[in-house]
Amino acid sequence: MGGVPAPAVSPARAAEIALREYGLAGSAQRLASEFDDTFRLTGADGTARLLKISAATAASSAAGVDGEGGVGFETAPGFETALLLHLASVAPELPVQRVIATADGRPEITVAGRLVRVTSWLDGRLLGAGITTAGLRRDVGGTLARLNVALRGFSHPGADRTHRWDLQRFVVLRPLLSELPPDGRDGLADCLDRFEAVVAPRLAGCPTQVIHTDFHGENLLTDGARVTGILDFGDALAGPVAMDVGVAACYQLGAGGPGEDLLAPAADVVAGYHAVDPLSGAELSLVAEFLVARLAARIILSQAHAARDPGNRAYLLRRTPAAIAHFAALRAMGMDSIGGRLAAACGLEAA
Repeated sequence: MGGVPAPAVSPARAAEIALREYGLAGSAQRLASEFDDTFRLTGADGTARLLKISAATAASSAAGVDGEGGVGFETAPGFETALLLHLASVAPELPVQRVIATADGRPEITVAGRLVRVTSWLDGRLLGAGITTAGLRRDVGGTLARLNVALRGFSHPGADRTHRWDLQRFVVLRPLLSELPPDGRDGLADCLDRFEAVVAPRLAGCPTQVIHTDFHGENLLTDGARVTGILDFGDALAGPVAMDVGVAACYQLGAGGPGEDLLAPAADVVAGYHAVDPLSGAELSLVAEFLVARLAARIILSQAHAARDPGNRAYLLRRTPAAIAHFAALRAMGMDSIGGRLAAACGLEAA
């Protein structure tokens, strides 16, 4: 059953929850977020924290929520909270947010059927806001590798989920092709065909673990030389490591202008990953497939969303022309060539 979307939480209400349940006095500033109500909490001493209230529907009911829509809690932490607690335990050196408990020691609560979590605040410059160096791109890959190694022993029932960016199910985007303008469809059907015929069968026996799946410049903080913060585990799920690496590499493609090597920056990410958590030749072949599939998914979803929301068309399509150009260039290279380049960057033979 669907349910009615829960009403937006006001900053005043967010500050009230923070004070009553966490003993944190201060102001709440709403942050841009696709689904959840997310706030920056700032205390009187200037200390910042992040408050996230999930986008559950008003009709939903979570374990422990009282009948009047008050405060309750789950008997065990939800997926994202459990993931952060796991990382704090096994890899405290990783630059991820830390869960802040309520005044009575709970890692999360529910308010009117919506999950509430407070974490530490990470400062830094977004990776996507500046120019990257080869060393920084290698550190992006290395940081992702350290994250995946830390998550390898983590399991949770909530990891068995999917969403529109889950490339394991890339082929479910096929019906959206009919919503795209004719000049925005080039090669996409062929890409979906290849994935269905070549990649999907290989995934059937591929090991999976919890992965971030959204390791790009808007979710990473940097000091210019290294990654200083990993943000937003909202898309995390169980999937193959190659998918995680391919997504990260996709967002570090070069500009692709005259005389520029489109694939070299992405190869830096893959090589950085491989140096920490070695990939096999077969995995690198899948990394190449997922890199191209993620680019195709970006093109499909951005145009489909723009068709459904014409008033927001300019924002939704702001990166699509570049993605289309990159996709065309990668198609011209061919998958064997892309896989070979990534393998060579890692000092391996192509599978």
